[in-house]
Amino acid sequence: MECWHCERPAHAACRFCGRAVCKTHTQEMPYIIHTYRTASGSYKAIVVAGAVYCGVCRPQQDPVELKNME
Repeated sequence: MECWHCERPAHAACRFCGRAVCKTHTQEMPYIIHTYRTASGSYKAIVVAGAVYCGVCRPQQDPVELKNME
């Protein structure tokens, strides 16, 4: 695969969208792998710090509603 930005050989894929990126263009962003509610009622998340990010896609903070999924 080639880097989305410069078309040189890629070394990783964006965790959020799958775009290929080389070492020069790789960025990092936290990635939530699981959320849960504790016995006391608070919400927590298991997060991987430094997940590969392409710098192009825009991961959404809130869930997106899916219509017509019947």
